[in-house]
Amino acid sequence: MQATVKKSIKPVTFTIKVVAKKVNENGTFSAFEVQSVSGSVKNSTFKVVAPPQAGGALYIKCETLDGLEIMQEGAVSNAPKAKLF
Repeated sequence: MQATVKKSIKPVTFTIKVVAKKVNENGTFSAFEVQSVSGSVKNSTFKVVAPPQAGGALYIKCETLDGLEIMQEGAVSNAPKAKLF
């Protein structure tokens, strides 16, 4: 299995409205139900999921890269690395 390629993007701000249905004795909320999601980018394919087995994690995904500004990656050098020590 090959790792997915990650690209740098212009920062995106999300606003996620959730309802928590549980809290433990330490005050940690869980059992989230996602009510709505909006972002600073115009992309209608954003989704937020909160799987019950993920321990309160929220996963944000978009089906397309429409509206995201991909930043140019740094130049790749094929020169040999200098030994520092």
